[in-house]
Amino acid sequence: MSKACENRYKLCRENAGFTQEHAAGLLHISARTLSDYENGHSKVPDDVVDAMAEHYKCTALPFWHLKHHSILGKYLPEVFMPSTVGDMAFQAILAQDDLAPTVEVVKQLAKQLMVTGEWCEQKKHDLRNTVETWTQVKSKLLSAIVYAKRIIDS
Repeated sequence: MSKACENRYKLCRENAGFTQEHAAGLLHISARTLSDYENGHSKVPDDVVDAMAEHYKCTALPFWHLKHHSILGKYLPEVFMPSTVGDMAFQAILAQDDLAPTVEVVKQLAKQLMVTGEWCEQKKHDLRNTVETWTQVKSKLLSAIVYAKRIIDS
């Protein structure tokens, strides 16, 4: 499991304001086990993710967990509509993480285009992938915006 993915568990814990020790107590696991989960050394069981979602007030976490750690995840949509502030922050961070690598791709495409003046098939392929990622980012941000506007307008 990648370190970036596993840090989602840590991110939600930190957004909830919990230390690793406090969260481990709430989850009825050792701090060492929680550290192993957060650092990608051990697979996080579904029941622990369920408890994390409850205690961290981040219902998007189980959705993300299933999407990325279950064969059934392929049937889930890319976007989760936030129902808590933790979910809203989680969606915004996922969008940011997805967007960051595309900035470098676009910079490289621009540099290459300035030199060659042509769009080869590989460049078009890279741009197509970037646009697909941007579309997913847009959806994640839109879900966070909709939730934020509900808060603002209430």
